[in-house]
Amino acid sequence: MKKKRSFLLILAAAGILSAGTAAHMSADSFQDIRVTIKEIETFAYCGVPHSGSFSDLSTVLNGLLGAMSNQNIAPSGDLIAIFHLSPSGEMPDRIEYEVGFPITAQVWPQPPLQKKEWNHTRVAAAVHRGDYDGSADTIEEMLTWIDANGFQQEGPILGRFTVIPSPDVRARDLRTEIWIPVKKK
Repeated sequence: MKKKRSFLLILAAAGILSAGTAAHMSADSFQDIRVTIKEIETFAYCGVPHSGSFSDLSTVLNGLLGAMSNQNIAPSGDLIAIFHLSPSGEMPDRIEYEVGFPITAQVWPQPPLQKKEWNHTRVAAAVHRGDYDGSADTIEEMLTWIDANGFQQEGPILGRFTVIPSPDVRARDLRTEIWIPVKKK
């Protein structure tokens, strides 16, 4: 069986991580998962949807940032990625995902940006701590917890990058809050 793909691959493909940093991060990872059910408010976000390989992510992210800058749109929250297929397991050649930022409701972005709303108000949430190499495992553990606690997945997986890689951030200090929309079985 092929090794599970992870957010580390996504960030390396996007040019956010170098191969050396990725290797260092894998060696320095750790995880202690605590899943909770959160009630959250809906929010508007602008993003760039994409259907294709994660190797396209660098281009998609650069397009998002350039378009937001050209339209003078300021984010009102952390970078998010929404996966319409689970990023765990074997990665297909074409996957539906989008990257974006929360925005205030009064902002009306123009193409290529799309304004959307996150309408899922009940989510299973966990914070993935450390490098992105283990995030697929975190998602699998969350899905197991969801099933064992009488819930089922009811929407795409959202990753909220609260601490992202930089030369000043150690791999073990990275934080990604993962949300999986749920409903009772």
